[in-house]
Amino acid sequence: MKITAWTYLGALIGVTLAHLNWEAAFGNPFDIFRAGALCVAGMLARLAYPQSPSFTCLLVIGSVLALSVSHFLANGNYGSTFDIIVGMTSGLWGIMIGSALSRLVLSASKRPASS
Repeated sequence: MKITAWTYLGALIGVTLAHLNWEAAFGNPFDIFRAGALCVAGMLARLAYPQSPSFTCLLVIGSVLALSVSHFLANGNYGSTFDIIVGMTSGLWGIMIGSALSRLVLSASKRPASS
């Protein structure tokens, strides 16, 4: 799971650096697709590191900042502060979803098998 989470984060940064001009096709610089991608990143990070919620939060916040810097390198602008806030909020929602999924998997594995 850790490899999946890190690969996904690397892919997000790579897509941002590739600058495929998706912003022009989708509209505003920060759209629902990017928010969804950051939510999935937070969920994967939380599932990969279930015993480290503080590390997961720092990882997501650092990832959002890295994406902002890579967006600057690809486009020449940082976007707005609102974009960063939305990105961090999306990532934190993903962490909460990942935490809930982690608890579901843990409780399902602790249930005795019915005969």
